[in-house]
Amino acid sequence: MAYTADPAQSLTMAWYHKLISEAFGRLGITLEYGVYPPLRATTLLTTGKIDVEGLRAAGYEDDNPNAVIVRESILTTKYGMATINPEIQLDRLSDLEGKSYRVEYLRGVEPLGDMLNDVVSEGYLFAITSPEQGLHKLLAGRSDVFIDFPGRISALIESLDLSLAGIHVNEFEDDIVVYPVLHRRHADLAQPLQQVLSEMKAQGLFEQYMEETRKVFLLPPDQ
Repeated sequence: MAYTADPAQSLTMAWYHKLISEAFGRLGITLEYGVYPPLRATTLLTTGKIDVEGLRAAGYEDDNPNAVIVRESILTTKYGMATINPEIQLDRLSDLEGKSYRVEYLRGVEPLGDMLNDVVSEGYLFAITSPEQGLHKLLAGRSDVFIDFPGRISALIESLDLSLAGIHVNEFEDDIVVYPVLHRRHADLAQPLQQVLSEMKAQGLFEQYMEETRKVFLLPPDQ
């Protein structure tokens, strides 16, 4: 299974790993995972070198014929933007339509690329290979807006000690619903996995696991 964030460092992915491991366990399947950049994860699934991708938005399968979406939503997330120009005010992705902003996003974060292609003027949209690059290009004046997950942007600003650099982060109002993804050779698992996840959701395990995970992340390392 491919994750795009390390469960050892991400509360959300730690919660998800606990959740999806239990779901597959109920089907008699043990998961092993690796952490890869989004584009690499897509390539691994497309070429059949992995069996499952962690979390992708609906529509991901449209450009990935080997991808099978498990139709039980895991969580709802949001994209957001970073800019150093306080005059750039965007509440939704659709607000980019008709604007002449140079917009960058992380290659492999789908369906964000397709969504941006629908609204960003031709010649103003660019895919980059790392979120660090997105922030550095903003600071160098080589782009106007960097689109990614706002939590990741904010965490990166802190880890790179850029809190005083004047980078403004804003969360979009658009809700993005994400699901597990199987390689097509495991399409027969989609319905059973959906059923198991639905049962776990009804049992309150989504909330229970999140509470348990929060407690782990809030404990000091030696406890």
